[in-house]
Amino acid sequence: MSHNAVLPLPVKAVEKYLPHRPPMVWVDDVLQFSEKAGVCRVRLKIDAHYMDAEQRLRPTSCLEFIAQAYGFISVCHHIYILDPNSKPLSKAFLASIKNAKLPSLEILSQLRAGDDLTISVTGVRQMGPIVLFLGNVSRGDLVVCEAEMKVFKEYEV
Repeated sequence: MSHNAVLPLPVKAVEKYLPHRPPMVWVDDVLQFSEKAGVCRVRLKIDAHYMDAEQRLRPTSCLEFIAQAYGFISVCHHIYILDPNSKPLSKAFLASIKNAKLPSLEILSQLRAGDDLTISVTGVRQMGPIVLFLGNVSRGDLVVCEAEMKVFKEYEV
């Protein structure tokens, strides 16, 4: 199905539909989206909350990248394909993480401020307010993190 979103779409264009607010919005752009998959981008910033005191990416930040990417991909699908008058989410939270492969120190040492990370979300399945999906974070061919996630989401009435 076609949509009228110009890609890449800065997340600021759809930020109001999700409960996160800066500085806790870590995804920069939506690159692709559909009902069951999508791709987002994060450009690493040295002073962002996802970096540690040594200015390295915190391993667990990758899980938040995946969760936020799903949120922005889902919102884009709702407002650009399903219903342009969609209401914002009233609640959204990570319900579970399975089979997570967090980045090693060796991988983290290869990442620098200014690098673009690609966050891919696939296999989206919705069961009521619960959504299951797979996600991964990569820089080029380097897979940084992978995980299966379950998210709870509820829209305003």
